[in-house]
Amino acid sequence: MEKAANFINIPTLLIRGGLSDVLTEEDKDYFLKVVSHAEFEEIRNAAHMVAGDKNDIFSKAVEKFLVKNN
Repeated sequence: MEKAANFINIPTLLIRGGLSDVLTEEDKDYFLKVVSHAEFEEIRNAAHMVAGDKNDIFSKAVEKFLVKNN
């Protein structure tokens, strides 16, 4: 992951569903460590499929990120 992270040089947003059993807290922390410029949003009461579970909140988070980084 660290080698690949060196090639990520664009604005990056990691979104995690608060109830996800796929992306653990430890995995999230590791990703944010190796992709240090990444931003993070956690969507409470959403599982791994955040866009399907909480589409309105997911869309707002993505829109906010895109506006900020455009």
